[in-house]
Amino acid sequence: MQLDHRKKKTLAQYNKGLKEIAKLCGINQALSSYVARHSYANCLKQKGVATDIIGESLGHADIKITQVYLKELGNEIVDDAVEVLFS
Repeated sequence: MQLDHRKKKTLAQYNKGLKEIAKLCGINQALSSYVARHSYANCLKQKGVATDIIGESLGHADIKITQVYLKELGNEIVDDAVEVLFS
């Protein structure tokens, strides 16, 4: 129970720090650990890094978790690719 409390407190401090960084950089979107992890995974995916390596770096125990995680990112990437095709 004490460890869980410490994790939540640390995550809250991390998220607060991200919000301060966003403010200093003039970023108007809300930053959080969730956004940071998705951005990290998205960058790796766009650079062609294998899904199993991305999953390992995120601490996923099963590649299926990573596939679901990356699937959420897929539509934006496909939309961008289609836009390039027709521009």
